[in-house]
Amino acid sequence: MQDYFALQLTVAAHYAAIAAVPMDVAVARCTNLRRRFKLAARDGEPRWARFLAEVRASQGSGQDLLPLCMRYFEAGRVEAGSSAFGPFSFDPPGPDGALRLHFMPAERSAASPLAPASFDERLEELRALFDAVRGQHRGARSVRGYSWLYHLPTYLRLFPPAYRRSVRTPAIAPHLTGSSVWGQVLDWRQQVKPAMREAVLSRLPAMEVEAPWRIFPLQPLTAECPIAEFDAWLRRPR
Repeated sequence: MQDYFALQLTVAAHYAAIAAVPMDVAVARCTNLRRRFKLAARDGEPRWARFLAEVRASQGSGQDLLPLCMRYFEAGRVEAGSSAFGPFSFDPPGPDGALRLHFMPAERSAASPLAPASFDERLEELRALFDAVRGQHRGARSVRGYSWLYHLPTYLRLFPPAYRRSVRTPAIAPHLTGSSVWGQVLDWRQQVKPAMREAVLSRLPAMEVEAPWRIFPLQPLTAECPIAEFDAWLRRPR
């Protein structure tokens, strides 16, 4: 993770310079460190605020902040529990009944989670996820995703045809605080892709304050369909 955090801090430092904001503000706007530290939930707010305060107090460069990042990351990794759904997770449905689907490979995967040989295992995890949804969230009416991953055929093939057909450019502007953009920088081993690092760094001079996400080669896409489509797809004999 150190190379990943170093790249994020470099991007944040450039944003801080062109936007004329403190480094802690840039980190909050242009990195997904809060999620990587497992502090995205409401109960993580005090520790995230403490981290930003330490960034604000630091007089060093982005590289000097790496030990601080690794300390918070290791603390989050120790406390985090394992998922029952492999790389998949979900946010409970909101008032509109839309359940938000997420995909985050494990840090120490033995093979690519999107390899052809892993297809059946991913489907089993999706079945387990939607079994849990049916038991816990009967008000769920649709499934929604938002990620750079929808550019990948190997990811799309896991989902029902109606979901694949719905993939489109989102109406809302992207953000850099999750993995919907930052995830493309990592390979399945959770290591920074050298070519992607170079692509991001080469675009830094063209960063726009109003749209810093445009320096990334792949922009996030969104998809949505009724949850009944997932139920039918996952129960279909194969």
